[in-house]
Amino acid sequence: MYKLMKRSAMALALSTFLIGCGEATQNESPVDSDVSTTGTVLTVETIALELSPSYAVQREYVGVVKAGQQANLGFELAGKVQEIFVDVGDTVTEGQPLIRLDTQLLKTESSQLKAQSEEVKAQLSLVAANLKRQRSLKAKGFSAEAEIDTLTSEQRVLQANLLRIDASVQANDLKLIKSTVLAPYSGTIATRFVSLGDVVNVGNPTLTLLATEGKEAFIGIPAHQMQKVTSLEAPVIRVANSNYSVSLLNPGAMVDTQSRSVALRYLFPEKSPVLEGQLTYLQFDETIDEQGYWIPLTGLIDGLRGVWNIFVIGEGNKVERRSVQVLFANNQQAYVIGALADGEQVIASGLHRLVPGQTVKPAEVAK
Repeated sequence: MYKLMKRSAMALALSTFLIGCGEATQNESPVDSDVSTTGTVLTVETIALELSPSYAVQREYVGVVKAGQQANLGFELAGKVQEIFVDVGDTVTEGQPLIRLDTQLLKTESSQLKAQSEEVKAQLSLVAANLKRQRSLKAKGFSAEAEIDTLTSEQRVLQANLLRIDASVQANDLKLIKSTVLAPYSGTIATRFVSLGDVVNVGNPTLTLLATEGKEAFIGIPAHQMQKVTSLEAPVIRVANSNYSVSLLNPGAMVDTQSRSVALRYLFPEKSPVLEGQLTYLQFDETIDEQGYWIPLTGLIDGLRGVWNIFVIGEGNKVERRSVQVLFANNQQAYVIGALADGEQVIASGLHRLVPGQTVKPAEVAK
């Protein structure tokens, strides 16, 4: 009984395995989703190649906005900062006071010089009176010539001292004037380096002033593009989302040793709302004289070793593979060269469904 049950189980398992093999054989029969066993031919979108003598590439070079005038203002003498009249972001006009030093020592020195001047003037008056008296006595024969010479020499010394003191007074007055930094031109305060009470030395920067007018764009251009860029009749520079018609200030003088580019300066129109340090972009279309063909990006497929391929419709509407070189590409098209002919039909899309040698039905895409 046990043996009979064992044989029945083995027979059932064998029949199940054979049925599964039959189903697997049916499932593995080659039925293509696009080309069925009934001979259905795929319809593909094609475009006719048109030989182009050249192609245009939009170049874009970046730079920064800079003020036409940028000064780090400092004092011509040392001292302690007493007053600061402006701060970062303030707009100032030419000649406006910006920052002032403590002038107490200079005022004391001025008082001393004025006292010395009065002293010398008093001595000169005394010498002049004595000289007059001695000359009167000489006329009567009671004065020696040596005494008059002494008084004359003393008078000249006092006059020289008075000139020296007057020069010191003028220098002191000039120091008082230079104790206040004035705006050399109208502009905006960009940086403040000092605070109240700081002691500054000669030439130390205190404020950075940017000129309001004369904003410029400094843009680095490759040396081999100089002639094309500088010959633009109406250059346009983009800052943020705004475009500005600018004028070229200089054609470039030297190649920067680090960036290997030539810096060009462009002048913005007056009152352009651009800020120091903003990025600027110069765009222009460069025409490159080389024959080729424009094809859609969807008409390209990867090949071996990084080569790009396209599919064309050959004899008998069969798919042929062609290797091409991509010279330029944008968001929609690629400019290619290769073993192509004007007027050939290139498959524009759906290359993943095709293989070389496959028969298809072309349908040209309207441009």
